[in-house]
Amino acid sequence: MKEILIYGPIGQATTARDVVRQFQDARGEDILLRIHSEGGSVLEGEAILNAIRQHDAAVFGQIDGMAFSMAAIIALEVRDNLTMPEDGWIMLHDVRVGAGGTETDLERMLVQIKAMNASIATKVSTALGISEEDAAAKLKEEIWMNGQEALAAGLVSAITPAEALAAQFWSWSDQWQNVPIEFLRATRNPVPSEPQTSNTQPEMKLFKLFQNNEAEVPSLELAELGPDDLGAEVAGLQKDLDEAKASNIAALVARDENHALALATALDQQKVELEALHAEAIAEKDAAIEAAENSSEDKANATLAQAGHEPVEVLPTETQTREERVRAEYAAINISERGGAEKRQAFRRANKDIFGG
Repeated sequence: MKEILIYGPIGQATTARDVVRQFQDARGEDILLRIHSEGGSVLEGEAILNAIRQHDAAVFGQIDGMAFSMAAIIALEVRDNLTMPEDGWIMLHDVRVGAGGTETDLERMLVQIKAMNASIATKVSTALGISEEDAAAKLKEEIWMNGQEALAAGLVSAITPAEALAAQFWSWSDQWQNVPIEFLRATRNPVPSEPQTSNTQPEMKLFKLFQNNEAEVPSLELAELGPDDLGAEVAGLQKDLDEAKASNIAALVARDENHALALATALDQQKVELEALHAEAIAEKDAAIEAAENSSEDKANATLAQAGHEPVEVLPTETQTREERVRAEYAAINISERGGAEKRQAFRRANKDIFGG
């Protein structure tokens, strides 16, 4: 037998798509439908009802704790094969929706709600054996039944042992009109003997998990903390927080120092690379100047060769004597040019101390 769960809000935790797919996968196989839901979408619930009706094998129902609203309608569909714990609950009521939109939207929604309420009233009247008018009236007031009451009304076929409901169900009770005292007790919540005001605050309890080292076998135990224990507990937590904060700050400082050191190292490396590039650029410049000077010497010797003179070696200016420089300038005068001979004679007269009278 395949189990299909209808747990939590219908249309959210339990969707028609998922339930219908499970029914399709179980063709020809008996199904146990386990219900523990506060209800939900009417349309999603109708799709689940159709899947139940169309199944080609037996469908059994089991209310594990509660079947409210649309979940109760689904439970009624299998009431001939339905069980529930004696402290479980069935609750049925009118359709409730959140409204919004234009006047036309609201009017259209009202028509739909009335149609849904009529459909639910028909199902409840059939299940309880009462008129649809009586069923509609009961739905407006809310129908609450525990296991024994549901068995007496013919809504379930058998009762199972009691199963305590989870305490968090108490938080839903404010959305219903006529919650039975027995339901509140079943959820293990205190039932106030007098009406509570909106200023009433729930009691808060704190617990701490600690290790018991005094036992023969060390174990973890849970201890309740009272108001007198909170001061020391908060102080301990503050100390842990301060230590963690200091540790994080130290880690950040160390990280920043490492970052600054890495940055300084990178800058030093870039400085060395720039100095090397500068020295290389200077060397290239000197080589270019030397090449230019050599080129000038070559041009001068080419001119002398054209005039039929021997080439001369031009020494660097720093190492030339005055006589060598004067004689080099004299040799550079081209006598083949117009007036060249006169220029040489004039140059010799101007430098008698080198060339003689």
